Amino acid sequence: MPFTLIKGHFKPLVGEPDGDSVRFLADQPALWDRLEGKPAELGPPGAPTEGTAQLRFEGIDSVEKRATQPLATQSKTSMLGLIGFDQATAPEPPGYVLARMTDDQSGRPIAFVFAGLPPRPDGDDVFLDAALLRDSVNWLQAQAGFAYPLYYNTLFAALRAEFDAAVAAAAAADDGYWPLDRTTAGVTVRARADLATIPPIWPKLWRRLDTYLRQRDSLACFVDYLLGQNERVDILSIMEERGLQDVVEVQGDTVRLTEPPGNLRVVGEAGQRRR
Repeated sequence: MPFTLIKGHFKPLVGEPDGDSVRFLADQPALWDRLEGKPAELGPPGAPTEGTAQLRFEGIDSVEKRATQPLATQSKTSMLGLIGFDQATAPEPPGYVLARMTDDQSGRPIAFVFAGLPPRPDGDDVFLDAALLRDSVNWLQAQAGFAYPLYYNTLFAALRAEFDAAVAAAAAADDGYWPLDRTTAGVTVRARADLATIPPIWPKLWRRLDTYLRQRDSLACFVDYLLGQNERVDILSIMEERGLQDVVEVQGDTVRLTEPPGNLRVVGEAGQRRR
């Protein structure tokens, strides 16, 4: 299935960019209407974000702004460098995205993101292959070690394999998050405030802990909470579908993922995907 090429400029000085998200002003805003799902949410007239869309980078997940420092800042800095941002000389660098859907909760276009001028005309249909993926900011963030895998069942297997290779290379080189990662080893969490200081873990797990601990003061019911949410994931090594609760283990104040993030594929409907 082809992606729509949308040309424009990155606008990192408005909104709140992080390692896997930045605002983007399309040259032809009508092209957002081609995407599946909820209409793209654009900044309102008169606001600093006017006409811009907050992109969600496909295939990757960076640590949240309130998570471990300085890693959250470092991942944002890495992303800004990859899009060509320089506050003095290139505050709104040119770029383009390849997208085919939005997130139905947030209206964010889910995109592969590229710096510079596109090789094809604005609005063209583009088939994304492995070679082109390796030019994307998504893949380059994974290669730099500043992105965890976050795969959905709408991501093609060949592209997933390229992300796997980038993540493996970063981990082998101890780049970015990987020297400190405790996703499968486990972290100790006694209160919501601990989420700001624990070592890095898969951001999707971090977000679920953050939501859960807003109204609770221990991990005792965390797995039951996930059971109630019933988010579905495929375990890729055995190609079986489970609930997210089935790959999370809690022992006392310690929580961990029992499968590496790259072995999970989140099951969601196109254009209706929860972060």
